[in-house]
Amino acid sequence: MTPATLLTLLLLAPAPGRPSITTHVSTRPRLTVGDRFDVTLEVTRPSGGIVTGPLADSMGVFVVADEHRRTRERSGTDRTTYRLSVAGFEPGTHRLPAFTFLVLRDRTTDTLRSAPESVTIASVLPETMKDIRPLKPAESFPNYWLWIVPGLLVLLAALAWLGRRLYLRHVRRQELALAPLPPWQEALDALDAMPWNEWLEAGQVKRYYYALSEVLKRYVERRFAFQAAEQTTTEMLAAMRMHRTPMRDEVARFLMRSDLVKYSKAVPPEDEARAAIAQVREFVVRTTPQEPVAAPATAAAGAEPARVGA
Repeated sequence: MTPATLLTLLLLAPAPGRPSITTHVSTRPRLTVGDRFDVTLEVTRPSGGIVTGPLADSMGVFVVADEHRRTRERSGTDRTTYRLSVAGFEPGTHRLPAFTFLVLRDRTTDTLRSAPESVTIASVLPETMKDIRPLKPAESFPNYWLWIVPGLLVLLAALAWLGRRLYLRHVRRQELALAPLPPWQEALDALDAMPWNEWLEAGQVKRYYYALSEVLKRYVERRFAFQAAEQTTTEMLAAMRMHRTPMRDEVARFLMRSDLVKYSKAVPPEDEARAAIAQVREFVVRTTPQEPVAAPATAAAGAEPARVGA
């Protein structure tokens, strides 16, 4: 190995104690339109940090069909593995979008971006095929298999969904039990540490609302003990009604406005965007449990019933 090569490797290696990310794409030998393949993102960071992501500005011809994450702690370092199940819907060689992660720790924020990777997708039609195949003849009725097979598939899907929900709930409870800070303190620290003003001044409104929504969902999940981080806005609002969570209307207005910004081209006025962080902070402060106040000793003594003489 030449001295120049050794110097290049030392410059590219992450500094000790700094967050880092690795990317791995696993595909089959021939990938066709609609076939799923795995994209594994591994984020390594010092213990105690908060990770927001993965975020992508645009998925292009790709769609994320499923996501699994797992965190392991070893020797003061947290290693979170994100396994994304991705499918492409246009033949050709396409570059995967760069996934962004925000790592918050000790009032500092690090931005990590995944390495660029390319995937080749083939058409599902054979090369010799010039036209679509003719229609099959009509099925004669009654054909009970048309009802039995879909029913079995729906039942299996429901069982798989229920099993996954129970597993994620168990994992989430374990993670919450190891959390070093109470949820309200963690949320307020995150609101104070993230560079909100820099993002707004740079025009990164979508990134601003993504991070703000993550802080709110994580707080609701830890504070009211239900799985909010993995839920859509509709599911989260329904769970808040079921758990009788306070300030549901305020949270609903914020999340619906946030979804318009994150998933469409809506750009709110600057004063409205700056007021969003105050709305989240107010929700956290107003739902923070109050410590019980001890009753004065004089009140206890005054409550003693008087004795009646004989």
